[in-house]
Amino acid sequence: MLKQSLIIASILSLSTLEAFAADKWYRGNTHVHTTLSGHADTTPDEVAKWYLDRDYNFLILSEHNKFIDPATVALPEGRREDFILIPGEEVTDDSHVVHTTAMNIKDLVPWNTDETRTTTESIQYHVDGTHTHGGTTILNHPNFEYAIRASDILGTHNLYMFELYNGHNDVHNFGNEDHVSTEVMWDDLLSHGMKIYGVSSDDAHQFQTMSPNMSNPGRGWVMVKSDTLTPEAMTKAMLDGDFYASSGVFLKTIESSSNKYSVSVDPIKTADALKSTVLRGKYIKDSKEGFRIEYIGPEGKILKTSTGNNASYDVEESMLYLRVKVTFTRAISEGGFEEYYAWGQPVFNPAP
Repeated sequence: MLKQSLIIASILSLSTLEAFAADKWYRGNTHVHTTLSGHADTTPDEVAKWYLDRDYNFLILSEHNKFIDPATVALPEGRREDFILIPGEEVTDDSHVVHTTAMNIKDLVPWNTDETRTTTESIQYHVDGTHTHGGTTILNHPNFEYAIRASDILGTHNLYMFELYNGHNDVHNFGNEDHVSTEVMWDDLLSHGMKIYGVSSDDAHQFQTMSPNMSNPGRGWVMVKSDTLTPEAMTKAMLDGDFYASSGVFLKTIESSSNKYSVSVDPIKTADALKSTVLRGKYIKDSKEGFRIEYIGPEGKILKTSTGNNASYDVEESMLYLRVKVTFTRAISEGGFEEYYAWGQPVFNPAP
């Protein structure tokens, strides 16, 4: 009887450990530059150390048309083990301002600037080239110079991620009176039946001087849910939509299925993150302080709004997709308010 109890206890203990491991969240950044670009101010070694020192778990050194082998990057001896570099590159075609992060590639992805190609064809060229070299593509900053429209993306295939938020000060994530925001673009893509997930990244270039008007690190990240921390596991989890994107908001939980989508915020970690002096919130003239949770469906329609730290929504069988957005609003000394976000990935019914 004792032996049987010990066996049962061991099984329960193993199940508990597996459940704990499955709930592990890893913080990462998929887009950053170094001195190898010619227009950034910090070496690959020191850039990696910046993220290591601030409790990130993974980083892609995504240089323009250059492959940085993680084995060549010197990390501090005795460092914590839960930090990895994922091999990558920012494949760059400036003729169309098409830039993509090639995530978890084996070696350099060739690039080719061809002005006879359409923007869609240029994006597809990147996707195909990255796939050939063992990786997956993230389309970067579509609203940089407003170069890429939703219609340019809809014509592609095997593209499953794009930058919903990019922390560079020259990227217009929220659009203007003549151009839609990347979030409106996302809803357009999803409403047309495209399976595509939203990523948040730094696109940092300057590490030596910190200022809201410079391209600094720590402004956008992803939180990836996985049972292991490896380049392959991080890539698979993101392709499966097991992550959320953030410009400052941390979540305690986010759980989705075919019939329910639940979320709870982490006010303590969010408050700690917002102590940073380089975060760039969206200015709002009139608002209220606190958290707001919105569930959003096809064509960007807001289906439910909750205030507070927790919310859930019953997913309808006929619903094309459902996503969740968490907003934290705070007053600023100059007057008005600023907003920071966490974006949950869409769930699809039926699954694509």
